[in-house]
Amino acid sequence: MNLNDRMKYFIFPGEKQLKTVWEAEKNGKKNYIVGTAHFFPYHFRISLGKILRRSKRALFEGPLDPQSMEKVVTHGSQGNGSMEIYQALDFQALKEIRGKAADLFGDSHPLLQFLPGGQKPLDPLQAHFLKLRPWLAFFNIWTFYLKSKGWTGSVDLEAFDLAKKLGREIQFLETIEEQIQVLEQIPVDRMIRFLKKVHHWDEYSESYVRMFLRGALADWMSGTSDFPSRCSPLIGERDRVFYCRMKPFIEKGESAVFLGAPHLHGVNQMLEADGYRVEQTREIEE
Repeated sequence: MNLNDRMKYFIFPGEKQLKTVWEAEKNGKKNYIVGTAHFFPYHFRISLGKILRRSKRALFEGPLDPQSMEKVVTHGSQGNGSMEIYQALDFQALKEIRGKAADLFGDSHPLLQFLPGGQKPLDPLQAHFLKLRPWLAFFNIWTFYLKSKGWTGSVDLEAFDLAKKLGREIQFLETIEEQIQVLEQIPVDRMIRFLKKVHHWDEYSESYVRMFLRGALADWMSGTSDFPSRCSPLIGERDRVFYCRMKPFIEKGESAVFLGAPHLHGVNQMLEADGYRVEQTREIEE
C-alpha cells in the first residue's frame, strides 16, 4: 500500500481496503470479479474507485434504484403473511428478536395501521409477520438488527453510485422480477432455524466482518452456511445464470463484476474452466 493510500485510511477510519477482489484474464483482456456485502459496517470507496477507474463497465446482480426496491417491498407486503414463522418461535426467541431489532417493533411503527379494524395486537412482532411474506419479514428483522449495530454501508450501493459518477456503462444480470422470484424460493424452515439462533447473531455478524475484511472467501463461505439465503436456488443455480449473462461483457475485457461474495466460488470455477487466469488481488495500483 502506497503512502497516499495509507494517509487516506488514516484520515477516514471507517474506510477499509477491499480484499474480496479477483482478476480474471484471458487473451490479454482483464476483468475484476468483486465479492460484495449488501450491508457492512465499513466503507470501501478507495478500493472501488481504483477498480472502476480501470474498468469501462460495471455489472451488478440486479437493479439498485429506489423504484426497483419499492417493487420488492410492495410484492413482499402482499399475500398471507408469515405467521408460520412467528408460531414456530418460542417466547425467549421472540423476546430476543424484539430486543435485537427494537426500532422495528415500536408501538408507533406504521405497519400497525394495516391491521383489520385498526386493532393493535398484543405483540407488535406479530403484526410484522401478519403483514409480510416470509422473506421480507425475515430480511426486515435482519437489516434492522444490522443497522442497530452501525452497519450503514453497502458495497453494492457504493460501487453503483461510483460507477454512475464516473460515467461507466452499467449492466444488470437479473431483472427485479427475477430477483423477487428468487427470494420466494428461500425455504421457510431455514429462516426459522436462523431466527431461533438469535442469541448467536452477535457472534455470527462479528465473525462475518473479520472474514470479509481478510478476504478469506473459503472461511467466509463455511462460516455463513447457516444463513437462510445460502441455499442452492439462490447460489448454485444463480451462479450459472450470472456467468452466462456476464460472458459477453467479460470477453470484451475491462469489466468489473460485482456479485454477492457467496457467488464468487462458483463463478470463479466457471471462469477457470473457460480458460481464464483467476487470481485474487489484495492491492490495485493506479
